[in-house]
This record gives sequence, structure tokens and C-alpha cells, in this order.
Amino acid sequence: MLEATYLELSEHGWRGFSVDRVAKAARASKQTIYKWWRTPAQLAVEAALYRLNPPRAPGPEFKDRVAALLEPLLSAVRTGDGAHAWRGAVLAAADDGAAGEVFRAWFNETIKIPLRHALAEQALKGQIRKDWDIDLATELLVGPIWHRLIAMRGPVPESYSRRLVESVLRALAPD
Repeated sequence: MLEATYLELSEHGWRGFSVDRVAKAARASKQTIYKWWRTPAQLAVEAALYRLNPPRAPGPEFKDRVAALLEPLLSAVRTGDGAHAWRGAVLAAADDGAAGEVFRAWFNETIKIPLRHALAEQALKGQIRKDWDIDLATELLVGPIWHRLIAMRGPVPESYSRRLVESVLRALAPD
């Protein structure tokens, strides 16, 4: 079901999304879909999350650790029709409360909380300012990805996570 949903998002986007086509492609009934997912948007978000690769082991440097948090998402939007599917999933999360909850839970668990821990550790070591704002730091790191993906519909280069991390860490460096 999740594969069929991902393909539907890739081919038709969120605005053209059809549960009927998903059910037909998955050889399932709509009732089965609605038994497991409260809304079509929740199904769309879970399908995009399902396709994420697990994070790779980060390198020894702090910036490698932070980049490793972003890389599964960046890899997903660079692979095949991933940008189109993820654009649809993000729009679905914005349109629907249940889908938004799923998306925010994933984001908090896999990016925001680990990022908070990593930045706090660096602040204790004096490597970054102690007055950093976790929400702003997170938005500085992830916001450009959403901007490229949704507003600009542009490619996300392979070196993008490293460049983002280096830019944000320069902004957080102690005076």
C-alpha cells in the first residue's frame, strides 16, 4: 500500500492524489486503506517516510554528525521522483491535522531532538554559542531544503547538507 501511495504521489502529486488509484494499484479496497490510515494525507506522509533510508554512520567531525541527520531526507528528494513525492507529502502534512501530526513526530524524533542534543553538547564544549535557539537553528538547517523543494522546485545538490551545516555552524560560532 505504501509503495502504491508513493508512486501515486510521484506521478500525480498531492493535488492530484487519488485513493481509488492507490487501492487499485495495491490490489486492496478503499475500506482497507481507511482501516489503517485515518486520512489520505496521513497515508501520503507515511508513504514518503517509509521510503527514507536509515541514516548512515556519521564521520568523526561534529558537522558530519549534523549533516548525517539531514542526509536521509536529502537523499530521498534527490532519488528518482523523490522530490515530487516529498513535495506531495509535505503539502499533505500542511493540509491535514492527522498527517501533520505524523510528519511533526517524525521530524522531532529524527532531526530536531538529535540536533538539540548535538548542539547542546557542542555548547558545553564552547564550540558554539550557549545562547543558540534550537528552533531557529533547526529552521536554518531545514528551511532551505523545503524552500528548494516546494517554492523553487529546484534540485538539491549532493553537497547541500554539508554546505548548510557549515553555514549554520558559522552563525552559531562563539564570538
